[in-house]
Amino acid sequence: MMIRKTELVLLMMPLSVLMAVGVRGGEAEALWEAHVRPMVDEQCVKCHGPIEEKSGLEVDTVEGILKGGDEGAAVVPGKPDESRMYLYLAAGSETHMPPKKQVSDAEREAVRQWIVALGAPKEAEVAGPVVAGPVTEDPAVAIDHFIEAGWRSGGVEGAPKCDDRTFVRRVWLDLAGVLPTAEVQEAFVRSDRADKREALIAERLAAPEYGRTMRELWDVVLMGRGGDGKVRQRAEHGWHGFLERAFNENRPWPQVLREIIVGRPDSEETKGSQWFLYEREAKHQEMAEAIAPVIYGTRLDCAQCHDHPLAREIRQGHYWGLVAAFNRSKRAEGGPPAVDEAAVGGFMNFTNLKKESQAAVVALLHGPVVEEVRPAEGEKEADGEEKYVSGGGRPKVPKFSRRAALAEAATRDNPLPARAMVNRTWAQFFGRGLVHPVDEINSRNKASHPELLEWLTADFLKSGGDVKRLVGGIVRSGAWQRAAWGGAGEPPAAARFAAFAERVLPAETIARSMAVVAGRSVPDEALAREMAAKFPDVMPREYLATTQQAMFLTNSPVMAGLLGAADGAAVALAKEPDDAVLVRRTFEVVLGRGPVADEAERAQEFVARRGDSVRRAKAVAGLMWSLMCGPEFLTNH
Repeated sequence: MMIRKTELVLLMMPLSVLMAVGVRGGEAEALWEAHVRPMVDEQCVKCHGPIEEKSGLEVDTVEGILKGGDEGAAVVPGKPDESRMYLYLAAGSETHMPPKKQVSDAEREAVRQWIVALGAPKEAEVAGPVVAGPVTEDPAVAIDHFIEAGWRSGGVEGAPKCDDRTFVRRVWLDLAGVLPTAEVQEAFVRSDRADKREALIAERLAAPEYGRTMRELWDVVLMGRGGDGKVRQRAEHGWHGFLERAFNENRPWPQVLREIIVGRPDSEETKGSQWFLYEREAKHQEMAEAIAPVIYGTRLDCAQCHDHPLAREIRQGHYWGLVAAFNRSKRAEGGPPAVDEAAVGGFMNFTNLKKESQAAVVALLHGPVVEEVRPAEGEKEADGEEKYVSGGGRPKVPKFSRRAALAEAATRDNPLPARAMVNRTWAQFFGRGLVHPVDEINSRNKASHPELLEWLTADFLKSGGDVKRLVGGIVRSGAWQRAAWGGAGEPPAAARFAAFAERVLPAETIARSMAVVAGRSVPDEALAREMAAKFPDVMPREYLATTQQAMFLTNSPVMAGLLGAADGAAVALAKEPDDAVLVRRTFEVVLGRGPVADEAERAQEFVARRGDSVRRAKAVAGLMWSLMCGPEFLTNH
């Protein structure tokens, strides 16, 4: 029997625990969000929601459930035995919901507890705390203010700050995209500068590797992995350079977004910006679906055939309106890569589930509509050079550009792109967003710390879209500098951000770090390609290691070649005659720390069995390989 995810969460919680949950009014929302709504979304909303309202009943919101349908009230607050929503879930119910399926006992019990909680006296409600904003203009101070307020309200104690050795490793991996050398780590640990953490962060933000690291992330966010051929083309035609310059020069984020959407570079700094559109040829839906999470913070894919089934604010017209903004675009013929835009045509209709046809207009999620005169039915617009800025030059630039109109409307007086950037950047450094999933900021997903999200969004807007200020604030905060959880019992919920969440490194960072450890001054391109193919995910919703990854790490000839070089680190380390010193240095080179007692003992036994210099070097390479394949090397922690 297959167990659904919502069932699994509830089945792991004994019924006695569910029954022990208090029934004060303030608990109703927590039960709804954690247990009831996931079941309702999966089992009920398809027939009783925004798309279809069978029996006049909508159950995607608490308000809809309380309103009831054609048969009257679905829920009587405080009285589950009089509530059809609860009674119809019973296995023996004459009228049974969902049809031909049976919810688990845990799911039905959660519904019962929720209905009881709905009937609690109003004066007993416990509302979530509204956290007052801090008197500060420093993002790091604001972050700690809101995060620590969340700990206090939840009775949570945060982990202590990480030690210097962990910190220097963490900063280099996240801001430089590479493991620091053992010498760099040791120098930082030994430094007695009072401000050495602040100084290291400032140094790494100013270094060119910062732009490279951000580019590697945003290349995947905006374009997907794409394979070797596409990666080479992105580099050759300036897309990678455009992104790196934007981040290293700290160009205002709204300006960068406008350049990506319009796709008509007119200077050296904007060269390559057209590749976002060019690579997608004339696939206008792909363009729309790729840009939506960046300018809105949420995906629109679910609104292609109908209004979003769960987030009511997302309409089918929003999806097709965004497609319409791009559907006059196509690759320019001849010459360097460029994207033309027609001045006429491109008017389209979409059909909803009721077979009703509607005109697609560029209507943005936050309200504005790009006004455009639509020709009468059967009327054909006349095209001509007078409708273009350059008189038909290359690329063709119409006097009225839908892409430019979209870019302007999406990035002016609109907090959504700023909120999306704040949430994604938070997820980049913490492993999950303040809204999770990171690309679903809509009415169905609440922020774990709404006041913090709004503070950071307002600060980002006020700064004009200063990405380095946002990143610097995050990594300077005590929240980001916490140690991984090491306390007794289960760690606090991930959304509390009470401890640093271990997360797998991006493929490029892993490959680059392996090259550094192996003693290579230049990253191995073959290793980087294979690593990207085996570790393609960037900021996954939930990371799951695969057999393919394990087989690659333990059996790859590329890995063997990396560590077996005659002038590599393994050969140099193997010259140390003292086994204990050799093992310690090997651990320091790979993991940035010495071995604990049992690690030292086993590693020394392994090395001692190889007597001559050639076998000894192979033993060191094998030890390095085993350490590089472990989670301590592959994660930031």
